[in-house]
This record gives sequence, C-alpha cells and structure tokens, in this order.
Amino acid sequence: MVSSNGFHYEGGIASILTGVFLFSAHLINFLANLENGTILGQSLVFIAHIAAVFSFIGIYNAQGRNNRTLGSLGMVLSTTGTIIVSAIVYVEIARASGANVSSVFHEEVPNFILNVGPLLFVIGLLCLGISIILGKILSRRGGALLILGNIIFALGSFAGSAEAIFSVAGSAITGCGFIWLGLSLIKQKEAALFVSDSEIKIPVGKNEA
Repeated sequence: MVSSNGFHYEGGIASILTGVFLFSAHLINFLANLENGTILGQSLVFIAHIAAVFSFIGIYNAQGRNNRTLGSLGMVLSTTGTIIVSAIVYVEIARASGANVSSVFHEEVPNFILNVGPLLFVIGLLCLGISIILGKILSRRGGALLILGNIIFALGSFAGSAEAIFSVAGSAITGCGFIWLGLSLIKQKEAALFVSDSEIKIPVGKNEA
C-alpha cells in the first residue's frame, strides 16, 4: 500500500540533489588529486549527506507499509549514519582548508564516530535498497543501484592506491540510484495528483422523510 501523505516531491528533489552532489564531489576530488580533497568537493559531500536525510524521509514515506522491518531498519541506520558522516565531513572540510585537524580523530570518542558512522550509513543503504526492491513501490533499479554503489564504495577501503577510483565509481552508481529514485518519487506524486484531480464526486441524495 502506498502512503497517501505527501513528501514525495520534496523527497524526490532531495534525492536527485543527493545523487548529483555526491558524484560531483568525488569527481572533483579525484581530478584535483589532492591528499585531503578540495574545499568544494568536501563541501558538496557535506551538502549531499544533508540532502540525503530528506531523501530517506521521502522514500520511507512513499513505501508506507511496504517498508516492513527491513525498510524501517534501513531508514534508521542510513539516516543516523548520514548525520554522523556529515560531522566527519565537516572536519574534512577544515582539513582541506589547511587547518591542522590530525589530532581530532585520534581521541577515543571521535575515532569511534569515524568508524561507526560510515558503517551505519552503508548498512542502512543496503537495507533500504533491498527494501525498495522487495517493496515494488519505487524504482527497483534505483534500489539495485544503491546496493551496487555501496558495495563498490566498501571495496574501495581495501583497494589501497586505487581507492579514489572505487570512490568515483561507487559515487557514480550510488548517485544514479538516488537520481532514479528521486524521479520515481516525483512521478509517483504526479500520478497521485492526477488520480485526485480525476476523481468524480457523486453527491449522495437525502432520503425523503
């Protein structure tokens, strides 16, 4: 059953922006070939993760009861993860600006956040992608791209010097997934509006006393 409440359009726009900014950011950082990335690239990553929160809300809202346990878990983990990752990226923006932040993640709590945040985000997106495929409400291809892109991102952690290439490839595929889902959300909203405008209200006659 599709949710009738409307955050489809806003979530769709946020999802498209997430995909565009995510890929653009990693591509800019890759082309710049700087160890700490660029201010523009890291800033776009930050914006992408903020927009992703609204994308997740739109996806969760659109799937309604079809979210089930897996979709709900994906919503919680991916949203929590992307908020934590945003905090990490904030520090990376400072690093790209030339600030000395090398000691920040050496502390116990920040280091824990550094390790847990991305993990929650990846697991959450995997759950969300599977939920989208099983739910059959939004684009199943979009859900599949989220899964594939995340796997490539994760593999990049073990790719050594090729990590940057994996990051660009992963962001491209994940970005396409977000864009595809964003378009799916917008189309669903437009379809709902069309059905609403097409409804014919039949007046109910009063019974004569």
